[in-house]
Amino acid sequence: MKFILLTLFLVCVVVPIAAQTEKNGFKKVTSENKVTKLSFAREDADGNIEEGLEIFAPRDIPIFCYVDLSSPKPTSVKLNFIAVKVKGVRPNSNVISTSYKTKKGENAVTFTGKPEKLWLIGKYRVDILLNGKLAVSKEFSVEETAKDQ
Repeated sequence: MKFILLTLFLVCVVVPIAAQTEKNGFKKVTSENKVTKLSFAREDADGNIEEGLEIFAPRDIPIFCYVDLSSPKPTSVKLNFIAVKVKGVRPNSNVISTSYKTKKGENAVTFTGKPEKLWLIGKYRVDILLNGKLAVSKEFSVEETAKDQ
């Protein structure tokens, strides 16, 4: 009889409470890593790094891409430089790809993009994939400057 009462108590009281925890403000903990920040940078003529840029010159080689992650757990991070609208290049062509597997304790990756010669004028996009899934995309452009003409 005690067993039946205990079972009935668990079914009627404990199970509904456990099922409602997410509705009451408790969220399931996800172990999925996310990109918290994606930014671009270049090295100026004096060797200083200029961050937070979205417009580059054809001679800005390399373009640095900083990826900050939400977790320091090991993650496979892949970067694809895509030519969105670049004269002479098929739209949405992958021009550079590279990847890195973070180690335990790492939550940031720095990639560099280098064309064979100069960057072609146009719009580009960087896609960041975490463990094979697209996490974030960000566009930048390459424009002629007075000294490049």
